[in-house]
This record gives sequence, C-alpha cells and structure tokens, in this order.
Amino acid sequence: MELPRRRPDDACLPDGSMRDAIARLQGSGLVRHVRVGIVYAFDFRTRMLPYWYTDKRMAPCSVRTLGDVLDAAGFRHVRIVLQQWNPRFRPSAARLDGRPLDLLLVSAMQVHAEPAYDLIRDAHRLGDARPLILAGGPKAAYEPTDMLEIGPEPGVGADCVVTGEAFVLLDLLLAMVQVRKHDEPIRRTFDRAARTNALHRIPGLVYLDPHRQAGPPLAVHTGVQRLLRDLDELPVPDAGFRMLEPPHRGPGLRPRPLDPRKVASHSPMASIVSTQGCRFNCSFCGIPALNQRTWRHKSARRLTDEIRHLHETFGIKVFFGTDDNFFNNRETLLSMITTLAAERTRGVPLGEVVHIYTEATQSDVYRHRDLLPLCRRAGLRGIWFGIEDITAELVNKGQCAGNTAELFAMLRKLGIEPMAMLIHSDRQPLRSRGDDLSGLLNQADYLFRHGAVSYQCTYLGPAVGTRDFEPAAESGAIFRAVGGRPVPEAFYDGNHVSASMHPEPWKRQLNILRAYARFYNPLNTVRAMFCFRNDAVSAKRLIFQIAGQIGLLMTLPKLIGWAWRLKRGPIEPWNGVQPARIPIVDAASGEEIQWAIRRPPSLHTVSRPPASDRTGSRRHPRGVPDVRSATVGGL
Repeated sequence: MELPRRRPDDACLPDGSMRDAIARLQGSGLVRHVRVGIVYAFDFRTRMLPYWYTDKRMAPCSVRTLGDVLDAAGFRHVRIVLQQWNPRFRPSAARLDGRPLDLLLVSAMQVHAEPAYDLIRDAHRLGDARPLILAGGPKAAYEPTDMLEIGPEPGVGADCVVTGEAFVLLDLLLAMVQVRKHDEPIRRTFDRAARTNALHRIPGLVYLDPHRQAGPPLAVHTGVQRLLRDLDELPVPDAGFRMLEPPHRGPGLRPRPLDPRKVASHSPMASIVSTQGCRFNCSFCGIPALNQRTWRHKSARRLTDEIRHLHETFGIKVFFGTDDNFFNNRETLLSMITTLAAERTRGVPLGEVVHIYTEATQSDVYRHRDLLPLCRRAGLRGIWFGIEDITAELVNKGQCAGNTAELFAMLRKLGIEPMAMLIHSDRQPLRSRGDDLSGLLNQADYLFRHGAVSYQCTYLGPAVGTRDFEPAAESGAIFRAVGGRPVPEAFYDGNHVSASMHPEPWKRQLNILRAYARFYNPLNTVRAMFCFRNDAVSAKRLIFQIAGQIGLLMTLPKLIGWAWRLKRGPIEPWNGVQPARIPIVDAASGEEIQWAIRRPPSLHTVSRPPASDRTGSRRHPRGVPDVRSATVGGL
C-alpha cells in the first residue's frame, strides 16, 4: 500500500499560500518569545559505506529549511542541532538565550528513529515544564503513530506528528496563534486547539485523541497534506545555516550558533531543493506517492540565485540537489542548466567555481545526453545513477549495459563523475559466466571498467509505503528478531540484510561486502593511478578508491557481525502485517483509516463520536505494548 493522495486537482496549495502564512505569523507574540529547538536525529550505527563521509559533512536540507521558514516568519530564538555533530545533546539540558525550549521539533528518517524516541523521552524529564514536542521527517510521514506513546511511562511521546512539508507546520502555528491566550506556554495552547477541534482543518497532522477518556490510545489524522506547488515560495536558504549548533560533546547549547565564517569548514557540501518527483513508479520506491504523482521544481533563476548566494555568503563550493530524478523533464532541465551556465560570480563563470551533484536515472540522462556539455558548463560534476540492475531483471527503467558504457564514456570525457547505485536481491547470483552480466560481482567489475567513480550496493528490502511491503510481510520475509534480539530500526537501512526469503541470508549479507570489495580494492587503486590522465575524472576515481577502502574497513566489522548473527539465528520473521499499535481515525468522519500499511482490523473496537458531539478534557491514555512493525525505510 502506498501513501494515500489527494485528487489531482486538489493536491497542491493555492499559489501564494506559504507567503501569506509567513506574513500572517510575522509580528505575533508567538514568534517574538518562543524558543525553538530543531533536532535532526542520527543513529551512529548507520555510519558505514556509502554514507560515512557525507553524513557529517553536509547539514541536512530538511531542518535547515525549517529554520529558513521560521526565520522568515519572525522567530528570533531558533537553534538547529545535528545529532551527528552533537551526539550527547539532551533537550532537557538545552537553554536558548537563557531559557528552556518552548518548542522542540524532532526530525528523523526511519533508520534514525530510535535516537528520536530517546530525544522525546528526555524532553519529558522536564515534566510540566517540558516543551511542546512536534515530530516530523520521513519516519513520521510513513509511520506517524510510532512517535506517539513511545513509553516507558504512559503519556510519553510527541504531542503532534507532522506528516507533511514545512507549510503544515506554519498552518499549525497559525491555528495556535488564533486560540492563544496572552503569553501562556505554547503547549497549553496546543492542548486547547486540539480539544476545540481547531486542528481539524489542517491536513497533515496526527495526534492522540484528546477526548478519549478510557481505553487504549487512539490517533486522530487530519488528512493528506496539500503540497507547495511553487517551490520558489520557500525562503532563500540562508538563516538555516546561521542557526546551526557548533559541533561539541556537551548536552546543552552553546551561547551562540556556529560562526557563519566556519560553516563551510563543517558543512562543505550544501543540499538544496531543486526538483521533486519522478516519472517512474517502481514497486520498491515510495517517492512518487509521497509527491502525490506531481512534478515540482524551482525556477531556473531562483535555483541559480540560491547557489550563487550560498557560495558568496558561506564559501560553499559543493552542492547536492535533493532531486528524485533531475533529468525527469527536458524543459525544466534545459531552463535550469542554461541559466546556471550563463551566471557569473565575482567576475568568473559560476559553473567553474561550484560543483553540482544530483540524482537521475540512466535512461533519462541517456535520453538527454545532447545536453551534457551544457550541464558541464553549468557546474554539474557528478550524477548518482539509480541503475539498480544493469540487466533490468530486477526493475526495468530503460537501463542496459550498452547505454551505460556509452553514457559513462561521454560523462568521463566531459568531466562529470558517474556514480553507480545498485540493488542486490534474493534472485541475483553472486557471479555469472561469460558475457552474462546478471551476477553481482560481474556488474561491479563492468561498472569499474567503464569508469564509474563510486559504487553503492544495498539489499532489496520492502519499505513502508510501497507496494512491496505487504506481500513481503505476509510471506514472512521481514525479520522481527535475530538471535533473540529485536532488529533495530537502524538495520533497515539497505546495508543490513533484514528481509529475505533466501535460505541462507547470512551469505547474502557477505555478498554486499564482496561487491564493495570488488569495486574498492588496492588493485583497482593501482589501475586508477595508471589511468590518471586518461580522462577528466581520473583524479576523482583515485580519491574515491582510497575513501571507499577506508569506508569498507569501517563497514566490515559491522556487517560481518550481523552476518554471524544471521548464521547463528534463530531468525524470527514478522507473522504477516501487524495490527496497528495505535489505530488512526479520520478527524472528520471518525472512521478508522489505513496509512502507508494496509493493516488487519484493530485488536480492539475503534469508536469515536462525530466532532460535534465530543466534549471533555485532554488526558494521557494508558500505555500499550510497543509492537511497532519493523520495516525498511519534512520536519
């Protein structure tokens, strides 16, 4: 089951909605006095190939965008904490401008969910003085109720979960401004807004039913968010970089954020929003449904201005577009690269001083290969290709071996680095014979031989919110526990084999390491050295060989240890799709709904009177066992 979506004619906000919301928030008492902490949760168990360098060297776009939006709305006391920089941060110890936090925003991917739970639990240590806690990010978008009632005590969890983009947060803040009394704590304002059903008109929120007097907890969902169609309405990236907490090992906040002059030394790469959406509809990918099958992008002028501004202001030279498929639409692509190629900064072409990287499919780049010289002049230096499988046996996105070789040769000649991303699966052999490229190692050899600069290999696992999830759960493919210990959410990262029907999954885990070692090894390093002057990306191939072998050394003990656990067993799979830990009901109808997973009926009766008949006060529901479904997989 994919995420539900709105009707095509109702999927997007009216143009100007975000600018209007920001203007309405400006000048309110809420923005003048509220202390806001934005925390990006991070699980250090995920530090391995292929992310071991960039995870600490690129401040995430999601939390920075929140900072930009809140700054534009007039909030003046905001700090962004990256847990990969500040591993010991505790919300209970945070003081911002001499006062505790009033509002805590926690953003997490699924693989970083457990540290997010810990952050929320720590904030509850403050008791009645705790901040209002809002949770968001990919984890919240797909499994919002996992952020509610996380325990161990009843009532411990986020107050509200944002399942949508930044506009949903603005809409929530506006609703609280309308019901706020004087300078009362913002948490009390939220409680009143929830009790009076003032939140029902804001699509994209999930929170515990404040009217439920007894029985297990029940979550209220206000509906599918509307998307921001015109991405130019987002504030220009700037303030988010000025709000970053400096890296340190302490539990609290420093008196001042990171000096803007030091931003580039800590985050030499900047992720930027350029396009959103993809024309493909792979069964293992939830991105098209998350974007409600829309194609959105910034204007060419706006994107160019952002890159030039960040380079001139902070000294950042490397940019990564958070694109689902940058080459998805020719008209959009041509407009962006033409404007970028014509731009100048401090008297020199912008494309000569900045390096832009992005993601795209091999077939789309091949289809628009005539534009690659212009892309290079625009500053494009690398493309991560979601090839998945060169033979197209796993998924067919128009890729093939011949086109890959031709395209990689063209990219290398131009000085654009081809980065390969592959998927290993139960059906794929480790090796194949002759000219057959179906084998995992054969594909790694082929990609290196034809000039791939970097290599990524993950194992196919069913993600929540994709069409692959329910069949995998019903067949018993998803591991619930291994060796008597529950599988951590961090292990549903694609690097760990955590879902498989193969009789010996530990061998499949070792295959991932064999594939990395086949691409990153001393022999290939020597080959890269001898080919140093053959093309414009030879130096990068050598650098990535060295970095890849360092990453492999970091990765080996973690994945070998997991392979040993898989071998020893026992492996306990999930027994089908599990009932909802906390059922979700629609705010308008009161009927139970499905969200991202088509779950069986709840174990207890869900009953909720119509909104017009509900009265009562907020109280904490009883605790329930933590039976979160373990799956692969903003605020």
